[in-house]
Amino acid sequence: MENNRGQWGSSMGFILAAAGSAVGVGNLWRFPYLMGSNGGFWFLIIYLAFVILLGIPVLLGEFSIGRFTQLSPVAAYKKIQKGSGFVGVLAIIAPFVIMTYYGVVGGWALKFMGSFVTTGAGLDWSAFTGGDLTLGVWQPLVWTFIFLAIAWFCCIFGVKGIEKANKVMMPALFVLLIIVIIRSVTLPGASEGFMFMFANVDGFTLGAVPAALGQVFFSMSLAMGAMITYGSYLSKTENLPKSAVRVASLDVLVALLAGVAIFPAVFAMGAEPGAGVGLTFFTLPGVFEAMPAGAVFGAIFFLLIFFAALTSAISLIEACSAFAIDSLKLSRKAAVSILCVIFAVLSIPNSMSFAAGTPFSGEVFLGMELFSSVDEIVNNFILPLGGLFMCIVVGWFWKPQNAIGEIESTPGYTFKAQKAWSMCIKVVTPVLIAIVFVTSVLKLFGVVSF
Repeated sequence: MENNRGQWGSSMGFILAAAGSAVGVGNLWRFPYLMGSNGGFWFLIIYLAFVILLGIPVLLGEFSIGRFTQLSPVAAYKKIQKGSGFVGVLAIIAPFVIMTYYGVVGGWALKFMGSFVTTGAGLDWSAFTGGDLTLGVWQPLVWTFIFLAIAWFCCIFGVKGIEKANKVMMPALFVLLIIVIIRSVTLPGASEGFMFMFANVDGFTLGAVPAALGQVFFSMSLAMGAMITYGSYLSKTENLPKSAVRVASLDVLVALLAGVAIFPAVFAMGAEPGAGVGLTFFTLPGVFEAMPAGAVFGAIFFLLIFFAALTSAISLIEACSAFAIDSLKLSRKAAVSILCVIFAVLSIPNSMSFAAGTPFSGEVFLGMELFSSVDEIVNNFILPLGGLFMCIVVGWFWKPQNAIGEIESTPGYTFKAQKAWSMCIKVVTPVLIAIVFVTSVLKLFGVVSF
């Protein structure tokens, strides 16, 4: 039975895998539509502040837990503090729930890429996802299953397979993104997109604050168990603070580049930046179709979305499968296979939530269709709550000194920012998370509105 814990083959392999986890559809799909719906520039400022005050401290904490324990999230939390295993359970619930709709988005990307390649145009997103109870409603599901099958293949080979996949896909992702950016910024009227991203002060509401917080957690794969799991495959030679900063920097860079790729093109073609969830799949295909050589750039862009979705899906599946391997004593192949089948089945309601006449369509929860309500619950509730508990466990029970001891176990390394990090993990980060989390709950129950 294959229960041996693997280890990254190189520091670069780990950085690319961790960055691949962080760099996903959260950057290329979610970040642009949230920025477009929340006023542009001010959303970006809040997001960057949360990356520094919350994202990096939590990421470093999770790397420390993972490397210290060499265990998957539930067992890791139990090891560092008796009675805190429930925090690890939250960290497994999050990627499990996310994978019930992440594969749906990955499937969309595959289908749209194929459409640009074969027909020279995108799809009508509403028609593709919103068919009635005929053969049409199953098309998005087929592509979801194909996407999950590819992710399964990448994960069954363990750490080495994940490392090899990311060494190919992450550089390819950056190359493809630069190609799309060059086309986007050279369009007439593209400067309006830059103004929206870096100078627009209109359209800001307090709703941008919880949206930015949820985006940091989602985009950086925090409180999902992924970074603890990846940290558990690290050797003592890895510089954890440097790795945390590098991963966070790559994540922010891709989010900004995604904005630069998308918003100049959106404004140049007279499209609506605040189109919401459908910005990438509803608005952008029309933008690509309207520009010269749009079929080529449309295919490249959705290949980019596919790579981003796949690198993150691999880390989410790995977090869940590491738990199954460690706790349920399953072999890797059995754990990954069983989980991917479960994700495929649970993807059906989220995929069908856009289709007319299905039991999952319409406003089923929180005034939204199922897909959006699940996304809302995970990003505004489960992930911040998991991050809050992580800070409490590390900052007040396991104690920052123990985490710092693990950080400084790297030969010859002294953690110079230990006081600042300790203050963040004990006070600043949990207080900020708690304030935004409580505000989100009050909004949910109609106590406040923004």
